[in-house]
Amino acid sequence: MDVELLELDDPRWPALLTRLRHGVDHLPTALAAYDAFRGHSSQLLVVQDAEGVLAVPLRLLVGPGDSVHATSSEVRSSPIFSEGATARWRRGAIRELLDFLQSRGVVMRFLRLHPLLDPDGADFAPFGAIVDHGPTFDIPLDRPLAEIRAGMRVNHQRGIRKFHNQGLHCEPDTEWRYLEQFHRLYSLTMDRVGASDDYRFSLEFFEQLRDNLGEHLALWATIVDGQLAVGHLVAQCDGIAELLYVGVHPDYQRQVPQVGLYDSELAWAPEHGLHDYFLDGGA
Repeated sequence: MDVELLELDDPRWPALLTRLRHGVDHLPTALAAYDAFRGHSSQLLVVQDAEGVLAVPLRLLVGPGDSVHATSSEVRSSPIFSEGATARWRRGAIRELLDFLQSRGVVMRFLRLHPLLDPDGADFAPFGAIVDHGPTFDIPLDRPLAEIRAGMRVNHQRGIRKFHNQGLHCEPDTEWRYLEQFHRLYSLTMDRVGASDDYRFSLEFFEQLRDNLGEHLALWATIVDGQLAVGHLVAQCDGIAELLYVGVHPDYQRQVPQVGLYDSELAWAPEHGLHDYFLDGGA
């Protein structure tokens, strides 16, 4: 098997992703925005031969005593395998990955798995501990919206009715007029939940993410009295819609049922060829 590290600007990186099912946090354009904010550099570690491909976005970081550890670039930057790779091949590729990192002086590696991109994860079990870091939620979009709503909790159904009965609307802000307001609301939300510095993104970060991702990213906005009441930053990539970040105006936290935004996004997603709506535990 051949093993190599690709830099963010290597044209082979986006070309390789066309052969693999992936998410937004595998795109070099997305990781460039995160890297600029975090002050680190991401690379793509690729293991491949004629039978298959394993690709893992990584940051190699220097720790205490000049020790080096490898970590998934972002929370959704999971290892991804080519379709049809056998369990035997996958485990061989993981071993090649570990041997390569060890040859580079890496003493620890921390990889995050994505339940839609690698729902099993069992192939990693022989090489270390698998730890559950909390729930994620996936809504398959293979059925009518009415059926999806019917499967929701009663209070969510009530919230959707309240949202529409109040005459509220949620739609993409195609001109990004409300991005600065979204950043302000997002920052207030992070204050309210006591988020770590890792998630206290700057306005410049959101602007770079918007510019880098283009059609892969949308700001969904609910406007009340001329101002942003609730905003969702939603990415779409390879058939998956993912809610990335949420900003809620404190004056409208109780007035605007946030489930109404989810409902609008769920109605939109299948019309744009998306087959899953994914939320992590934070969302």
